[in-house]
Amino acid sequence: MSWADAGAPGAVPPAVAAGLEPGRLAAGAHRRLGAPPSVARQHLLRSVRDLAFELKIEQLSLLEAVRGSRLGGVTLSPTQVPVLLRVTLEADGPGVRVGVLLVDRWPGRLGRNWGVTSVYVGLFESVLSTFDAVLGRLDPTAAASFTPWWRQTGPGDVAMMQHAAGLANRAQAAFSRHAGRLLDGDVPAQRQAVVTRTGGATFTFETADTVAEVPAELADGMLMVGTLIVSRPGGMPPKLVGQVQSLVFRVEERLAAGGADRITVEPADVPAVTFLHQQARLRGLLPVRTLRTCTTCRLEKVANPEMERMQERTRRTRDLASSISGLVTPYVLAGRLVQLNNKGPAFACPRCQGMDADETVVTYCQKCGDRRAETALRTCPKCQFDFRSLIGAEPVWRPRAAVRALPGPQPDGHPAPAARPVTPSAPGAPGGSGAARPVVGVAAAPPPGGGPPVAGTPVPPTAGAQRPGVPPAPPA
Repeated sequence: MSWADAGAPGAVPPAVAAGLEPGRLAAGAHRRLGAPPSVARQHLLRSVRDLAFELKIEQLSLLEAVRGSRLGGVTLSPTQVPVLLRVTLEADGPGVRVGVLLVDRWPGRLGRNWGVTSVYVGLFESVLSTFDAVLGRLDPTAAASFTPWWRQTGPGDVAMMQHAAGLANRAQAAFSRHAGRLLDGDVPAQRQAVVTRTGGATFTFETADTVAEVPAELADGMLMVGTLIVSRPGGMPPKLVGQVQSLVFRVEERLAAGGADRITVEPADVPAVTFLHQQARLRGLLPVRTLRTCTTCRLEKVANPEMERMQERTRRTRDLASSISGLVTPYVLAGRLVQLNNKGPAFACPRCQGMDADETVVTYCQKCGDRRAETALRTCPKCQFDFRSLIGAEPVWRPRAAVRALPGPQPDGHPAPAARPVTPSAPGAPGGSGAARPVVGVAAAPPPGGGPPVAGTPVPPTAGAQRPGVPPAPPA
């Protein structure tokens, strides 16, 4: 595969070019395959790991990863310069549309004055060639019609800036650092927090008749469960898997487009939303572990993500504290930062020393302690414990609130006046009967013409009404 000609219609897609910051070095490709989205995603994930990229966002329709750093990029090596990889997947009938985007991650815009264009061009070619080889094996027929790659890399390098770029980046990397990032490292939990990052407290699924309001954290869990189910459906019904895949795709696309924290679903999607809500609540109550399977010897290793995060923070705090003294030169500080960032491989197989592993989420039965690796938790096959009994039957959907009816106009076309408050009764005169005084002038009287009585219409007192302060007349 080669690059598209400069100025050609497909050289830089308009949508991509509009979203790129001016001066950024970028490249990419768009592919259409006949393979299912879950299969393409699985192979692309493997390629991302093989290329030594570190995943930051892992969704069903989006994979985002980074490689290199500003400090490591001073060598101008293709494996060390900072680069962002973004892979999008969109269902297209039985197949999938794949978009690959590579962008530099330098703090400032590069352009030709930094002298790294040739380095990034080689990096882009290497990554895009790897992805095309993987996708071509999935669909050889579609591979024959792959379009050339596009790129936005400017006119070229200035050779004399090669050395100057290294010196400038070295000085900048030594003094621009963030203490929280150094101590905490990368937080894997942020990969799935796509709903929480929107800032809303809830995410709403709505149909024509019902509404389901879900907390943002629980909605993130629903997307994570949906991604796991589509990746490893196991023995789940294909129809439910298809509904889950379609629902997760639509939610992720709406969030990526900056949509509101609500989405309208069809009545056929209600079972899928209810199922994901149930499974996400279960995952929130059960212990979460990561099962890593070595790709070389298939040895399995269970890890606790929370414990790993605490250990990493402790190590970074200890190393940073030991490096502080009365006199620290920029060169020593830069070297110490390299040691902090160089935390070694995320996985090392104790049997074959392999560094690549397939990861999945597992939990444990609360009754017998058996490890459960299935994506949909129902009943433990060992002790028949029903996981769904942990959460009970909580209604997910509720009917839309009925609109309160407003009073209609009166027969004469005017709204009815508000009723005058009734005057409280006063006690009778001393020695009297204590009867309440009648309220004159607020009784309902029929209007002229025989219509219904209207509240508040003044009426004269009746003949038998007792006037205040006048004793009743004796009977005749």
